[in-house]
Amino acid sequence: MTNVTGIVRAGVVALAAAGLAVGATRVGGSLQLAAAGGRAGLAETSSVLVDQASLVCPGQQRLGASGLRDVKGTVTVAAASPAPGVVAGAPATASGTVQLFGGPSSDGLGQTSERGAVVSAGSTAPASVLVRARGALAPGLVATQVWRHGGDDDRGLAVTPCQLPSSDAWLVGGGAGASRTERVIVTNPGANAVSVSLEVLGRTGRIDAASGRTVSVAPLSREVLSLDAVAPDEPSPVVHVSATGGVVSAVLDEQWIDGATGRGIDDATRAASPGTDLVVPGVETGGAVWLRLANPGDTEALARVRLLTGKGPVQPDDLRAVRVPAGGTVDVPVPRNAGPMGLGIRSDHALVAAAWTERRATTADRMGDFAWTPATPELRGVAGVVLPGLQGTTKRLLLTAGSAPATVRVRLGSGDDARVSTVPVAADSTAVVDAGNADAVWVVPTTGTVRGAVSVAGADGGVPFFSVASLSEAPVRAQSVPVRQVRN
Repeated sequence: MTNVTGIVRAGVVALAAAGLAVGATRVGGSLQLAAAGGRAGLAETSSVLVDQASLVCPGQQRLGASGLRDVKGTVTVAAASPAPGVVAGAPATASGTVQLFGGPSSDGLGQTSERGAVVSAGSTAPASVLVRARGALAPGLVATQVWRHGGDDDRGLAVTPCQLPSSDAWLVGGGAGASRTERVIVTNPGANAVSVSLEVLGRTGRIDAASGRTVSVAPLSREVLSLDAVAPDEPSPVVHVSATGGVVSAVLDEQWIDGATGRGIDDATRAASPGTDLVVPGVETGGAVWLRLANPGDTEALARVRLLTGKGPVQPDDLRAVRVPAGGTVDVPVPRNAGPMGLGIRSDHALVAAAWTERRATTADRMGDFAWTPATPELRGVAGVVLPGLQGTTKRLLLTAGSAPATVRVRLGSGDDARVSTVPVAADSTAVVDAGNADAVWVVPTTGTVRGAVSVAGADGGVPFFSVASLSEAPVRAQSVPVRQVRN
């Protein structure tokens, strides 16, 4: 029997990879042929470490939208592969690379061949940044983009996790107001054009003007779409992005200027798919908190919302029964809590959810910043976030457990100075870990189910800046399916 290694690649072996987007990861495979008149054994699948992975960062979010003014911020993209020992089963000595590329350009922005090292680069062009890892540095790849602007009403901070592309994304964010603008940034990292359609849900139901709107995104490029053009004056929008012919990455970038007062900026990243049992982790306190729920179904939904605090679950009376109209959205004020928390949502019909939190100055103009934090899937493997150029800020890892207690192995920082600890999280509760000056945060659940996020907060001239980066599972393993010829 002859083995031909490397012939069957991503198109065959990665399609069965649970949680990994087609085209975002790749593993090696094999083709086994039987001799003439002979018989090959039945195919056997196996779980293997990926040997290629790709993530997409949005680039300069406030550039490139037709009809909207450009606002250039300082953009830094950073990426890393986990240090040895974080990914179970990963070889300690094998080689690989992590590279940053600027949009369609083949020019590299940065590269590292050291496992656990953070590679970073700035970007000034109105294009996305692609992060690619090969070989032993592919399993566990994570990347983050930091956008920052200061000194005027356009000020704010957005810490945005770079994403695996997909064919379906729910984005929760935005609102009404003449100076509250939202841009949907859609990036196609593939070699073929992709057709993208938008559906927008609002307080009174689906937005007819957005229905049937289709945009073609060229290979290795992005499109920046104004949400106000298809859903003007909608106070509670939720956007559903669907791709045909490939996979894309999508974020909703929002900026809010309330009269002459800068309220901040943030990116809404992909929320968990519609479900009846959702958790929004990483909800910081210190300002107003609102929960936005969207119901993509045709029947009104009834939801119960609990606060998953550091002392356990709390059930506010006003959140025992929240009605969400069919095809519509609702914003619900969340009672103040003494510390960070998660939000647990259970409903009789599938919903989409995210929380909005803010920090504001105490001066007369009360400028500030805000963050959107989506509901996320539970973490079962390696997750992380890198934090470039955020010295002098307060960084906190917020972990929320499910209905059973959980334990999480946490690694803060990169290189020899990294701190490793095991963090217990009580059932239906939130644990807080001070990340100090760490330039990277890694988590690996060891028991139970957990969701997580990293908050970043600081001040510039007495005005807060603030953002929250949700944790998603990194690409680690895929199912390898050998192909065997069984007859001539």
